[in-house]
Amino acid sequence: MLGDEELPSWQIEGSVQIRRLASDEPNYLKRAMQFGEFVYTHAEMLRNDLQIAHFRDPWGGIQMLDVKNRSYKTVYEVNALPSIELPARYGNISSRICAKIRRLEQRCWEEADRIICPSQVIKNCLISLGASADKITVIPNGAHVIDAAQINIPADAPGQYLIYFGAVQSWQGLEVLFKAMTFLRDLSELKLVLCVSGSKPRLKYLQKLAARMSIEHQLVWHMKVPQTAVSNWLAGAAISVAPLVECARNLTQGCCPIKIVESMAMAKPVIASDLPVVRELIEHNETGWLIRPDRPSELARAIRILLAHPDECRKIGENAQKKAAASLTWATVTATLAGIYRQLAAEKRAGPFQP
Repeated sequence: MLGDEELPSWQIEGSVQIRRLASDEPNYLKRAMQFGEFVYTHAEMLRNDLQIAHFRDPWGGIQMLDVKNRSYKTVYEVNALPSIELPARYGNISSRICAKIRRLEQRCWEEADRIICPSQVIKNCLISLGASADKITVIPNGAHVIDAAQINIPADAPGQYLIYFGAVQSWQGLEVLFKAMTFLRDLSELKLVLCVSGSKPRLKYLQKLAARMSIEHQLVWHMKVPQTAVSNWLAGAAISVAPLVECARNLTQGCCPIKIVESMAMAKPVIASDLPVVRELIEHNETGWLIRPDRPSELARAIRILLAHPDECRKIGENAQKKAAASLTWATVTATLAGIYRQLAAEKRAGPFQP
């Protein structure tokens, strides 16, 4: 995996060995190529010892597939396609580069023995691009079901607050959320807690945007906090928000927002954009509250409705937790993945795939 100089290059945790590449290369694509070379070196060394190679990006995946006379089977986990996602992150990336990346992705989904992805939207996207439907399995993200009453809420938590947690890329909809907060100024006690991570320029931009909107007094920022701290803040929140925008990354490629899954698992009502990827997780007014994407006024109105009806709000959270317990736990996720691993381990390398 890709690491940094603060972490050991080789680490043993129980039965797991972790090998990290520490790179200070600032260029994304050059860093990806370095990682690919790192993966190939280790895959070549372990080609007769590995049973299954599971990769999550084309940079390492191509290198896993390039190893000659390998004995292992391969699993391509597609959470995102760089050919779709990178243009949303780097506006100046050329179509020629994206086309080259698409060819790498294509080889990965064509040659991998199995493909897994966390949403039906991603599966449909892959099929439309030519991937074989027979070897794709949808395994949604999971979470641990937690009783919020057993969590220590931070001592400095506001009396009433919303929470947004996770990354801050443009497709997450922070600008929409900030605009919605301008419509809630009359709720003087209501705060928005942000447990976020992202690039320094993006975070700085969002902080300046909040100042321009005159909502900085409504926001409570927590940058790059550990997961335990995120859980503590989530436990005290009235509502969790996931205002995904309507864009190719969310509509065409798809995703499985783990912030929604983790909120559901803690019985927190979620207000989220009404997109196909969200409808896979949430039923409106049953296990969450859906709003049209990119509508700050509708988001603000939904927040008012749920805050004004605490019993209904609590019921939505309870229903969401029941759904999470039934189908979105890590135990369910790992059991499904383990079944795929067992199938692969039982197959001969040269044998054809039998769906």
